[in-house]
Amino acid sequence: MNGNLNILAEALVFVHGKYAESEAARHALMSERMGDMEIAEAWREVQQTVRRIGQTPTPRAA
Repeated sequence: MNGNLNILAEALVFVHGKYAESEAARHALMSERMGDMEIAEAWREVQQTVRRIGQTPTPRAA
């Protein structure tokens, strides 16, 4: 499942750019409000992965 969360996080970054983390947080909050804590936790994991992606320096072409 973790691999799928990584793919989702990468897709969020691709689509939402610098707003990807807040988009994941928004989905987590919506899931919590609907009472689906398992899905909310998955979105929190995606949010953390997006944060890590943003902290990873991109390699420069030679």
